[in-house]
Amino acid sequence: MDKLIYILYFLAIVLYAIFYFKRSFDVDLKYFLGYLIAMFACEMIASYVKYNLELDNLWVYNTLTFVEFNFLFLFAKQILFSAKTQKTVTVVRILFNVVYFLTTLYYLYQGTYFEVYNSIASISGSLLIAIVLFLFYKDFLSSNEILNYKRSLTFWIAFGLLFYYLGTIPITSILNNMKGTSMAVIDYLYNIQFVLVIFMYSCFILGALWSQKRVK
Repeated sequence: MDKLIYILYFLAIVLYAIFYFKRSFDVDLKYFLGYLIAMFACEMIASYVKYNLELDNLWVYNTLTFVEFNFLFLFAKQILFSAKTQKTVTVVRILFNVVYFLTTLYYLYQGTYFEVYNSIASISGSLLIAIVLFLFYKDFLSSNEILNYKRSLTFWIAFGLLFYYLGTIPITSILNNMKGTSMAVIDYLYNIQFVLVIFMYSCFILGALWSQKRVK
């Protein structure tokens, strides 16, 4: 199953890189492409650290939390329609970074940064990006874009992101308290995470392919 996820990661990066350099979309994809590359690179590094170096890889995901949400907030700011909501994203991004750095300093002070996942920052990022995406859909529904939503790249990207990050909040909230949890429960949570990732990247890939019909 992991191989399928890696294939989708790689395919999404290739598609968006090709379309980005061909300027095939009417939205700037540099931050979203950065997000895709960061996610893929993190998984590769985490896998290497865990299986080749046989070390704890939680610090890799703690670092990714900072990178992924900053890329997402910057991308979201680009696709929002009004200056007012764009300013809201700026405030939300600052709030997330404050939470991230305060919790990181706390874990470093406790000496657990390399042992504990920064779930507070991750959950905060997920909630905040969900709020931003709801703002996007609020503007989207009142715009002319809604008439052709099936071919709107931003619609599908936002849909995939919203579905994934809202879905992972319950899993992230219990991640640091899973010691002693049965393998059946762990497998169940892993399968949910797997489905969420597949769905999100499928939205990215299908959105990229369908929206090509809108190229000017």
